[in-house]
Amino acid sequence: MGDAPGRTGTYDAIVAGASFAGLATALQLRGRVLVLDHRPVGDGQTSACGTTLAAIEAMDARHTVQQVHRHLVLHLAPARGRPRVLRYRLPYAFCTFDYRALCQTLAARAAQRGVEFARVRVTGWRDDALQTDAGPLRARMVVDATGWRAALAGSIDPGHVRRDRLSCGLEAELPQPASDRADGLHFWAGQGTVWPGYAWSFPCGPAARLGVIAYPERGTATSKALREALDAFLDGPGAAYWSPDGVRPWRTGEGAPTQGRHLHGGFLPCAPRPAVVGPVFVVGDAAGHCFGLTGEGIRPALAFAVRCGWAIQQSLDGAMSADEARAAYRRYVAMRLPYLQLMRGLQATISRMGDRLLAGYSLSAYPGPVFRFLLEQYLLPADPGRMLR
Repeated sequence: MGDAPGRTGTYDAIVAGASFAGLATALQLRGRVLVLDHRPVGDGQTSACGTTLAAIEAMDARHTVQQVHRHLVLHLAPARGRPRVLRYRLPYAFCTFDYRALCQTLAARAAQRGVEFARVRVTGWRDDALQTDAGPLRARMVVDATGWRAALAGSIDPGHVRRDRLSCGLEAELPQPASDRADGLHFWAGQGTVWPGYAWSFPCGPAARLGVIAYPERGTATSKALREALDAFLDGPGAAYWSPDGVRPWRTGEGAPTQGRHLHGGFLPCAPRPAVVGPVFVVGDAAGHCFGLTGEGIRPALAFAVRCGWAIQQSLDGAMSADEARAAYRRYVAMRLPYLQLMRGLQATISRMGDRLLAGYSLSAYPGPVFRFLLEQYLLPADPGRMLR
């Protein structure tokens, strides 16, 4: 990735942000295309890196998969009473993958097609130009894929980013016990853990990603005390799922599990935002393309990015005007808004549940046919594989 844009003048398209959404958008484009990010490609992981196996295969990146998962395991953790474990068979495979490897794979593929990369910080939009710390840049089409901060869209519309609609997560990647590696995507929910929110363990080969997320329903300061919550989880319900030395499981009471360890995480939107702001296409977390309740953002980011790139290329090819391309992308997202809004509503509703009602809700989805039906509906709004076929 270059330190600054290699050539002056107007680009056909500029994509701000070089994570999943930005890179997937750039891969759909031809012409003079520039991708901007202030970090090297593959740096700055905030995601737990779990999505459907089909989504990764649709991006021709099967080599980045670290572990395939066929089960979802829900650990009900009430404030009082005995915990309960529900194991659901997934109707399609999920996987955990290597964030850096996926980003660098997509970037290399884009570069082979002539896409330029530059390491600059995007600061906003002004005077019909994208503002950066290296000076203003212009393009026929501009995409904001800068994450939840939405550097471009937020500078055009100060109300685009609503902090009362942001969940906050914190995660550590830790060794698994050598003799007892887990399988399946594990979640802990209830008032005996982070609530409203959840904790998780996503096995990824010899390691596992364990974390906690606090919903905005927790209060205005969702990020407060998250490190303490992660320590409590790692020292409590999650202790058997990680190892301090790669050999034995963590023993409760050994100390502060996160002390001296690298952690990553950040905010993620739990409600959709406008897909077009002014002249700018908005995709990924910048557009709130993240499912409330589950917090899954990778699959919708990829699916909506593919469609965004298609609409832009239609305009660059002369098949649509710029306004028609923006309208086409806006319509595509609008057709899927009801499901995004449903997931946001479910998050708000479940956040108000007590442990007994949460258990009843979870058990109602436990029968195999019910769970399969729900997961089939969960796949439909954002399926990168269908978009690329």
